[in-house]
Amino acid sequence: MNESLTESPAPVSPAEDVASVEPKKRNWYRAWGMPVSSIVILGLGLIWARFVFDPIHGQAVVNLLTFSLAGLLGILLAVWFCFLSYFSRRTVLTVIIPLVLVGIGWAASVRSVEFSGDMEADFVYRWEPKAQLQEVQTAELAGEDKPFIVTATDMPAYRGQNRDGIVVGPAIKTNWQQNPPKELWRTSVGEGYASMAVVGDSLITLEQRETQEAITCYDTETGQLKWKHAYEARFYEAMGGLGPRTTPTVVDGQVYSAGASGDVVCLDFWTGKPVWSRNLLEELEVPNVTWGISSSPLVYQNMVIVNVGGPVGDGLVALDRETGETIWQAEGTTEYTAEQSTSYAGYSSPDIMTIHGVEQIVMFDGFGLTSYEPFSGRRLWNYEHKNGAGVNAAQPILLNDGHHIFISASYGMGSALVDVQKKDDNWTDSKVWHDTRVLRSKFANAIYHSDHVFGLDEGILMCIDPLTGDKRWKSGRYGHGQMLLTNELLVILAEDGTLNIVAADPTEFRQLATMTVLPNATKVWNPPALADGIVYVRDHREMAAFDLRENP
Repeated sequence: MNESLTESPAPVSPAEDVASVEPKKRNWYRAWGMPVSSIVILGLGLIWARFVFDPIHGQAVVNLLTFSLAGLLGILLAVWFCFLSYFSRRTVLTVIIPLVLVGIGWAASVRSVEFSGDMEADFVYRWEPKAQLQEVQTAELAGEDKPFIVTATDMPAYRGQNRDGIVVGPAIKTNWQQNPPKELWRTSVGEGYASMAVVGDSLITLEQRETQEAITCYDTETGQLKWKHAYEARFYEAMGGLGPRTTPTVVDGQVYSAGASGDVVCLDFWTGKPVWSRNLLEELEVPNVTWGISSSPLVYQNMVIVNVGGPVGDGLVALDRETGETIWQAEGTTEYTAEQSTSYAGYSSPDIMTIHGVEQIVMFDGFGLTSYEPFSGRRLWNYEHKNGAGVNAAQPILLNDGHHIFISASYGMGSALVDVQKKDDNWTDSKVWHDTRVLRSKFANAIYHSDHVFGLDEGILMCIDPLTGDKRWKSGRYGHGQMLLTNELLVILAEDGTLNIVAADPTEFRQLATMTVLPNATKVWNPPALADGIVYVRDHREMAAFDLRENP
């Protein structure tokens, strides 16, 4: 009887059984499938970007891919957790609100973000002390009765007297472990990436001081500020940072400077008093380039030559040294439209080269290599060497034969050798070789010595035969630093703030000495100066002097 009163369970159809199991599968995928899939896919992408991708365009591209993929992974996981997962609203809010508050607090604590030459981020926090910059303490200077003398060991312009990075001076020591170079002085400086012009007991550089660019003169023996000339100008962009990028030029008792926003200034060498000044970008209504004017002025005869730029390149302007009045300007300063790109002015500096016995101004801008007749600005010849970013920054090198010019760039371009020929009054240029994988100089200048070129190939020192492009050796990581040559030795100021001595030997790599000279550096892009055996180093925060002489 009890069995008859008990109801039997209803039979379960196969369709109903499947329906009860399928949601569990779908729920599991929704709960965990998306994050697991995202992690696997983007993880493979990170591995590819970091270890498999051929970095022909440089480590910066690899880092950008890596950071982008990592950021995308974080966004996908956050979207899944907040909106697609089966975690309760309370759980989501309990996790997300503290994370958001921590993120806001951290972002508010960041004063600025700086990037290395390989696009690695470094954060400067608000609690870090700001630099205490010197102000002029001495009475007004007078120098009209002093003779202006430049000795063979002085460095009055960007990369030296011949603008080739080769410096005359006494023998320097290399046994730094037993007898390290003596630090002579150290001082804070304003931001920017200028090098230093050194004449006698005066060191002149360019720096950012709050809302002003300042041309400053320091005593080479003490590091004391002697004079300062400042004007309202502030150039900033996220990747490169704040401040001017050029190096002043000192000639015949006058200082010529070009600021990042177009201010061209002539000062008295002794007192810093202005002789004349112009803002060429404003006057010519030429748009500034992405990373600011970075070409150091060239003084030739009665002219100071400035690369104003412009979106079509061809942007040189010649000014009268005494008055600042325009003598000539190239076509690129007028022939453009507002819709054109602003990336092709380039970032190297004009130079004087004697090719087939003819002196000419040679400029490596964003489009390529161009030659100008010095007194008229007329184009003589042009060789195209344009990368996608329009960032040609390394100085071209004229080989000893007087007609081959070596050029190098990053962003997938590499190096090339150009043959320049002259027949009657006609100039021609042609490619000898071009290799995208040989000596990719981003903004580190190469040195020509013993018929070989020494340069930083995306941060690694490399020696090549410039006539063929053949590699002799490649070794030593110095980042996107800068180098000089003296007494058969390469003096390399690395991006990490170390000073290094490497033998300028085409047969093998030999590092002879190394020492940290800028211990607080996050990136050192300022070329060093070397005068009479004293090396002057700086980054965008501090400057110091070291005695390298073998016999002080």
